[in-house]
Amino acid sequence: MIRTTQAAPTTVSVLGELEVVGEHGPLSLGAPRQRAVFAALALNAERAVTTQRIITMVWGPSHPNHAVNLVHKYVSGLRRALAALPPHRSVAIESGPSGYRLVPQAGQTDLALFQTWIQAARAMRDDGEEVRAAELFGRALALWRGPFLGELSGPAFDDEREFMETVRLVVLEEYAAVGLRTGRRAEVMGPLRDALRHHPLEENLARLLILALYEEGRTAEAVRVYQVLATRMLGELNVPPRPELHDLYQAIRRHRPIAGARRLQNAP
Repeated sequence: MIRTTQAAPTTVSVLGELEVVGEHGPLSLGAPRQRAVFAALALNAERAVTTQRIITMVWGPSHPNHAVNLVHKYVSGLRRALAALPPHRSVAIESGPSGYRLVPQAGQTDLALFQTWIQAARAMRDDGEEVRAAELFGRALALWRGPFLGELSGPAFDDEREFMETVRLVVLEEYAAVGLRTGRRAEVMGPLRDALRHHPLEENLARLLILALYEEGRTAEAVRVYQVLATRMLGELNVPPRPELHDLYQAIRRHRPIAGARRLQNAP
């Protein structure tokens, strides 16, 4: 787990199972297709989405002949559901010549908050404010509750899920790199281990975990991470880890100095 200060709960959540949360908990968004229509709008919050684009995302190429009418019906159902939100957390679905547009209030969607915090964290890092950057990277990653739009299926949502998982891993690597430079070894090890369980062939994640373990004085564990990675890569891809990762492994095994590493000398 990423232990960091949490933001107030957002109203519209897509970084995990789709949720719209009111004062008394999640709202019922209706049947699966109606939920999928909401997801299509939430992924494009503040932007108009054509009815045809919604149909493509929800049904794919094999949509029913009356799909346009179904979209209108589902939007009406969603508007009734969203009416239960209090005024200070209201979310509207607007109609226009270009289609439908989901309009949340500022800071109400976890995806928008994630993107805003990542941009701010990168700016802080580039300005040398790495402690603050690490905190903000951690807060952004803590917004994730599971696989992106976890319960929704279909080619469009699957593509979005794959893309956003790639984004999450890139941000995790950035967080871990800054975290190592600012002494947050213990904080980054857990998220790196979790990510490697789901992406066991990701060499960048393995390298960062190896460095975190080594800097904590846990040399045997660091060596084991490399050995597990190498075995899987040879078995599944028939290639070894890249040379710089192998060099890191050899340096750790032979107790040679590692550039940039700040190893704890008396760690258990």
